[in-house]
Amino acid sequence: MHQSIALWSHPRSMSTALERSFIERGDFKVFHEAFAYVFFMHEERAAIPHKNPDPDHPLTYPDVKAMMESARLERPVFHKDFPYHCLDHLLKDPEYLLGQVNTFLIRDPAEAVLSHATVHPGLTREVLGYAELARTFDFVHELTGAAPLVVNAADLAARPEATIAAYCAAAGIPFLPEALNWSAGEQPEWTTWSGWHTDVAASAGLGAPRRNYSCTFETRPELREFERSCRPAYEHLDQYRLRPAEEVTR
Repeated sequence: MHQSIALWSHPRSMSTALERSFIERGDFKVFHEAFAYVFFMHEERAAIPHKNPDPDHPLTYPDVKAMMESARLERPVFHKDFPYHCLDHLLKDPEYLLGQVNTFLIRDPAEAVLSHATVHPGLTREVLGYAELARTFDFVHELTGAAPLVVNAADLAARPEATIAAYCAAAGIPFLPEALNWSAGEQPEWTTWSGWHTDVAASAGLGAPRRNYSCTFETRPELREFERSCRPAYEHLDQYRLRPAEEVTR
């Protein structure tokens, strides 16, 4: 069976941009938030905008997992997802987590919450994703005895080449610098959630995300409480932050 790399994150973390580089590589089968079908379509645990479900997509945790694991028989797999989509299932399935390379991506909640509320004006606590991300990180850490790989979006934005080089080295895969740039356009993997990824679809490579937020913490003060509630999990993971390759070699 071929390798599987999981990118666990929270919404509005630049995770789709990192995923886009894996699509550009061409050597991985890429799955985009496949477990979201468990949370939003099968268990219906929260509402969300820009939802265009594929009627042929599996809905249950076992079936989604089986789809991705089956793909590993043919080629390596990269899947990007948010642990809150299936946290209860993941914590009961250590063998699945142990069978792949688990990597994590975080973004300062002062940025991510405003970006999230811009795309999802009805943002609720259930879909912030930080606490579940930290819990998954701790679970994998305990299972393996080693801290999993953590990337901070600030490094990905400011030093994309060095950060991706360090990510690839830590994940045990070749670094392909040509995969840092691409032709703008929507990708088939994003069809279900296409309204969430307009910035990445318009981009031509990794770089700093635009900050055209429709709100501020002053105009929507309840978002400040969301930001504060996410910060402990963010800071917990940030202490394990991967150093970009150029910093490691100095």
